[in-house]
Amino acid sequence: MVRDAHEKRLKAIADDIADLAQRARNKQLGPDELTGGTFTLSNSGAFGAFMVAPIINQPQVAILSTDAVSRRPVVVTDEHGNEAIAIHPVGNLTLVWDHRAFDGAYAASFLSKVREIMQTRDWDTEF
Repeated sequence: MVRDAHEKRLKAIADDIADLAQRARNKQLGPDELTGGTFTLSNSGAFGAFMVAPIINQPQVAILSTDAVSRRPVVVTDEHGNEAIAIHPVGNLTLVWDHRAFDGAYAASFLSKVREIMQTRDWDTEF
C-alpha cells in the first residue's frame, strides 16, 4: 500500500507502486503493508477492460478503476463554437464509494476534478 500518497508527486507514487508490485511478485510483503488503506486504485484497463464495477474492500471507502483507453469518435468544439466529429483517445473512470463514508455529491465532485486534471495537466512535468 502506498502510504501518505496525498503528500507525494506522481513520480514518487509510481515508484512506490512499482516497488510494491515487485515485492508482491517475490512474496516479500509483510501484513502491515497490506492493511490500513482508505482508497484503492485499480488499473483494469491494462487488460483491455472497457468498463468494470469494482467492489470496495472494507475498511476502505472507495475504489477508482481506470479502464482501457481506445480511439473513439467524439464531438469537439473549435474556438468559434463550431462542432465537428474527431477521433480521440477515450477511457472510462469508474468510482465506487461507501455512502456511509461520504455523500455521492462529494464523490461526483472528486471524479470531475480527477477528469479535469487528467485532461489539462502537463504530464511531462510530473516526471
